[in-house]
Amino acid sequence: MTESTIYFLMGLILGWFILAIMVLFFRTGRGWWRFIIYKSVIDHGVLSVKYGRRLTTSTTQTEIAQVLTQELITELGASRSVLLLLDDYELRSVENEDLALPINHAAVRWVTASGEALKSNRGRLQELIEQGRMDLSWTRVWVPLMRGANLNGLWLLGERELGVQYSPEDIQWLTSLAREAAAALEAMKFSEQERQVASEMRALYRQLIIAREDERGRLSRELHDGVLQDLCAVARDIKTLQINTKSDQEFLNRLVGLSNDTVQDLRAICNDLRPPLLQHDISTALKTLIEELDVRSPAPVHIQISTHKNELRLPDDKALTIFRITQEATNNAVQHAEASEIAVSLTEYPDKLRLTITDDGRGIDGGLGSARFVAAGHYGIAGMRERAAMVGGNLEVQTSLNYGTVVILELPWIID
Repeated sequence: MTESTIYFLMGLILGWFILAIMVLFFRTGRGWWRFIIYKSVIDHGVLSVKYGRRLTTSTTQTEIAQVLTQELITELGASRSVLLLLDDYELRSVENEDLALPINHAAVRWVTASGEALKSNRGRLQELIEQGRMDLSWTRVWVPLMRGANLNGLWLLGERELGVQYSPEDIQWLTSLAREAAAALEAMKFSEQERQVASEMRALYRQLIIAREDERGRLSRELHDGVLQDLCAVARDIKTLQINTKSDQEFLNRLVGLSNDTVQDLRAICNDLRPPLLQHDISTALKTLIEELDVRSPAPVHIQISTHKNELRLPDDKALTIFRITQEATNNAVQHAEASEIAVSLTEYPDKLRLTITDDGRGIDGGLGSARFVAAGHYGIAGMRERAAMVGGNLEVQTSLNYGTVVILELPWIID
């Protein structure tokens, strides 16, 4: 190896050594300078995991506001924090309703244009504050709660303690947290919309049930007081004619039989539309219903009633609910369950009434979600549940494939 080669290698090594020393000094100096400016460093990774979980599991706007304006400002050492959430065409403070910003305010447009947190000393924000929003002069950082292009709120942070400034890493971290908060707010909004739609649908369904029962009662009265009475008069006239004349007795006999059958059919329709026995007591009404069902059912249908009194009188709405649910559940068992036996029981407890309809049939395949049946045009289970809810009760359906189905209705009850 020549002498020039040796000098070249030594120079190269020395150069790399000097470069390494310079990089080390630069990083040390940069860290020292950043410490002088920002004073302290927080662990953004740990805090992101901790508060990201808190935000995503929050269920109300108040919980999100508490995380952002109380818990996080303690970690940051911020003197003040305010959360403005979208309310129609304004951003309004969660805690102070007097503090609000129109969404078309220049400051709002400036901050949301970038979708990231901005320091208020960024020229235009400071100018806007000085031009007329001195109530926001304490703000040091503006953080938009953005979900894509949608603005859900604005998070304002005041100065930090001991003159500590917000670092670029702090700004990035705040932006990331704000996006998680915006996602949580949107999830709440969609959830609330779903609840509202479901509530409106339940209200409409309840109105439908009430209207249907009113219409059934009207039809029953019209048939009973009008058509049925007229038909009974016709049947009496035919009977009188049959007694007073000797001609064509076979024809008259057919007319008498037909008119009597029609009267009975109309009475059955009236009873189904509005069971008259409910005016007496629910026990008698249920026994009559089950006796009539047992006659036409391929499987025997039994009923057991255990009450403190022979007659159990209930308010009309509760009595009708018990009757209709029994009617629906037993008809379903007869038509679909292929059961060998169906049992109905009504039991009175000190604090509640329990109605149970049991069959040993094939069970319900595919689960008990009401949405599946409604989508297929079957409203039985959904209707029974809604009827129960209308009178403060609870309906539960239990089923096991090839082992049968149990419908359980519980109504709150206090003995007089």
